[in-house]
Amino acid sequence: MPTGLSPTFVGLENYKEILGLPELYVSLQRTFTYAFIAVLIKAVFGLGVALLLNQEFRGRGFLRGIAIIPYALPPFICAILFWFVYDYRGTGNIILETFGLNSIHWLGYDHAMFSVILVNVWHGWPFFFLGFLVGLQAIPVELYESAVVDGASSIQKFRHITLPLLKPVFFIVCGLSLMWTMGDFVIPWFMTGGGPLDATLTIPIASYKLAFLTRLDIPLASVYNVTVLPVYLLLIYYIVKKLEVGT
Repeated sequence: MPTGLSPTFVGLENYKEILGLPELYVSLQRTFTYAFIAVLIKAVFGLGVALLLNQEFRGRGFLRGIAIIPYALPPFICAILFWFVYDYRGTGNIILETFGLNSIHWLGYDHAMFSVILVNVWHGWPFFFLGFLVGLQAIPVELYESAVVDGASSIQKFRHITLPLLKPVFFIVCGLSLMWTMGDFVIPWFMTGGGPLDATLTIPIASYKLAFLTRLDIPLASVYNVTVLPVYLLLIYYIVKKLEVGT
């Protein structure tokens, strides 16, 4: 980083330097692993709960309200709650031992990424649930009634009516969540700080360390975040296209 009080134009030097850092490629891999797996799980679980709570039954409104509680909590609160789950004598290992399984180090190198993903999933799946629920309620009931008259099974109705009509909602919800998850700093930082041994070193954590902990190089840390800009632009493009289709 240039020294002195006067700013100095360095052109593309920061980009050249950042491409030579080994941790860049490690953090990119960790970021995509964290984001894509978390979003996939949230999408499947959120859709399942939305389908269930879209049915008519007593107490449905109460269960809908309960379902959004994790999303209403701040991310750092979710991380603190899961500290008690991931403690070696915590709830997670108690559950494993109940089923006759061995206790594990949830935040050790082998399991840290899965454990952090699980926290993100627990906090973020209600967003998918709400998005899919709105999409389900927008589907005309007459389509399902006609399918029943034609003898369609539940699986056929889901495949030929529900899924096609939920596609715009699916792309929008997944695209937004993917961007937010890639930029998630709070949960990985509170849970592991990017460790152990960079097992959960995502782009936001790596850039934070560059700026404030290791090199105190804010310009280089800013460039670090730009490395995922093409992915964000692609996601924004698809979200806008799906919004245009919806209108």
